[in-house]
Amino acid sequence: MTTSILRIHRLAAALACALPLAAWAQSTIVTAKINGDDQWKAYITTQVTSDGYQYANGWGWPITYTSTLWLPQTPTGANYNDYWLNIWVQDVGGGGPDLLGEFKISGKKGCKFDNGTTSLLTQAANYWHVSPALPLSPGGAPVLNYPAAFTNYLPPYVQPMLTPADLGANGVAPWGPIPGINANARWISNPTVTWLSESWFQAHIKCK
Repeated sequence: MTTSILRIHRLAAALACALPLAAWAQSTIVTAKINGDDQWKAYITTQVTSDGYQYANGWGWPITYTSTLWLPQTPTGANYNDYWLNIWVQDVGGGGPDLLGEFKISGKKGCKFDNGTTSLLTQAANYWHVSPALPLSPGGAPVLNYPAAFTNYLPPYVQPMLTPADLGANGVAPWGPIPGINANARWISNPTVTWLSESWFQAHIKCK
């Protein structure tokens, strides 16, 4: 291989590495680690009155699901001023719709959660809100070979406006320690911790 061809190959390899990194630096990324009791769906929106775009879902509280989302941008490539992370949780077996999670913002600078940092844990604090206990959604068509509770329906959105109930730190009964989630994260629910109900949880992201 000649010296000039070798240089071309090295340049192509360098560009292949640089382009994803450049795209990452120009976008804001939210990484979420979520445990929901019992099933959940996660959305991101720029309008507080709507659920937004569903980008993740899961079933079964013992399983920690990890998802990564690039926040949508304006036509000029800027971040919107506000984003809301909405997480719908439905209780199926009894005990209330409960949420445990850890969230991180990375990539393009300038966005923070309401706690003033780029990291957020589930806690009963003023940077988390929850809806009241809601009746179980009617559901959708059954999914073949899955339990009846597994459906692909989109639950009706109710804007969260209440302070969540604190059920204890990661490790508390009946769940026990959840590996991979910060020990300071708290299990949270709706204020009445109503069994066989569902709730929407919400966190706000502010961008400059």
